[in-house]
Amino acid sequence: MPPRRVVLLNGPAGVGKTTIGRRLAERSRNGVCIEGDALRNFVVSRDRHRPRGLAFRAAGALTDVYLDAGFELVLFDFVFEGEHHLEPFRRSVSAGTAVQVVTLWAPLSVVTAREAARPGRARLGARVEECWSSIQRNLDALGAVVPAAGAVDDVVREVERAIDDSPQ
Repeated sequence: MPPRRVVLLNGPAGVGKTTIGRRLAERSRNGVCIEGDALRNFVVSRDRHRPRGLAFRAAGALTDVYLDAGFELVLFDFVFEGEHHLEPFRRSVSAGTAVQVVTLWAPLSVVTAREAARPGRARLGARVEECWSSIQRNLDALGAVVPAAGAVDDVVREVERAIDDSPQ
């Protein structure tokens, strides 16, 4: 039986997490990409008493569902600005599940240009630079860092190498 892998695909908005995640899942015999934006969009309104971080917990629960169904690769693409953001996800998957973190990284100019060109979505404005800067400060705690300014297929191959090189 092939190894089962859980990968958190991290990076700032616009770096290409969903594109790379979907491509990686397609290349796997049984792969799934849980899109963080889709989970975040489930919440339509929230009073100030509702907890934050529910997308992390929901992704952990969904990861278990897909692993139980026999999927070999489960990717969750989301923005993890610091190590403390990783913990709610890790606590939400079944005990003993190994979780790899890969952070896609590109210069701020590349990220802002890509985010601005994304169709059908409100612009994030200053939040893009804030997020990028926060991740940059925490890069050493956010898993394998893969350059993401190049062509999609090149980035996919680099992420596959990072996943393969990481201990289970």
